[in-house]
Amino acid sequence: MIDLATLEHMAATPAAILLGAVLLEAILPWPAQFRLSALVPLLTRLGHKVHRPDGTPRQQFQAGLLALLVVWLPCAAGLWAVRNLSLSEPLFDLLFLLLMIESRPLRELAKATRSLASQETLVVARLQAVPWLRRDTGKLSVMGVAKAVSETCALRLTGQWAGPLLGFALAGVQGALLWRLAQLMNQGWSPKQAAFSHFGRAAAVLYQGLCTPAILLLALPLCLTQLRQLGARLRTAIRWPYPAMGALLTLLSHSLGIRLGGPRYYQDTLFRFPVFDAVSDPDASSALRLLNRLQQIGWGWLALAVLFTALEQLHG
Repeated sequence: MIDLATLEHMAATPAAILLGAVLLEAILPWPAQFRLSALVPLLTRLGHKVHRPDGTPRQQFQAGLLALLVVWLPCAAGLWAVRNLSLSEPLFDLLFLLLMIESRPLRELAKATRSLASQETLVVARLQAVPWLRRDTGKLSVMGVAKAVSETCALRLTGQWAGPLLGFALAGVQGALLWRLAQLMNQGWSPKQAAFSHFGRAAAVLYQGLCTPAILLLALPLCLTQLRQLGARLRTAIRWPYPAMGALLTLLSHSLGIRLGGPRYYQDTLFRFPVFDAVSDPDASSALRLLNRLQQIGWGWLALAVLFTALEQLHG
């Protein structure tokens, strides 16, 4: 028989807080203006104010590095002060982690794409994808929209859902804050924008470095089902600009049987990315299937964490 004190102690463990935050985020509606992604335009405006377009690439990179510290240090100090004043640290951690993670907007995007990705509504599908993509959408076909949204969902879910969860598991609320701020600053100062090609590189390097462990955890179960062809697929993935994400995309491509990668336009310039070949092209439902697969893997890791925590509490 489990006593009440044991249950209370288990509810305050990091695994239980992670599970509670993910469950609440999945079921509770959250107004768009209160989501952290609403800060991206503000960060973009900040970037335009603090970087010098006439500076050398080195000066712009240094300005971007300084901007990282200017954003992160006050947030980290404020979080430390507020948490110390909270009446219940586990409850504060739960609510803060709930604020850090976002998967519902991605599911809404995937469902909208499933409804709009047809020849009759192609123009509308392109328009609703514009805020999410850093590429030109005017030339995308129905298949191109489905592919672009699928790749974006994988990238965003890693940065704004799996990354903060892993950050919390490793370093508590400060880890979740760092992981999510890195994702927001990478979005706001994306090097894919001509104005931030050098200024945003520091944020991009930080973001990629922090997200790599989360990507590897998501990719591990997919690797175990594709061991025979793993070497050939990873050789293609390392030619992706972000090799870790390329590895995840190629594994998802073969797991779901949809073709990903390929050429795309940025700032009216054609870039040829590796093609992750599969049996069929993406369709209107591919983005939702991809999100479901990634979140199933995430839920699996959370279930393992909760199981090991429960065993430790009961038999430790």
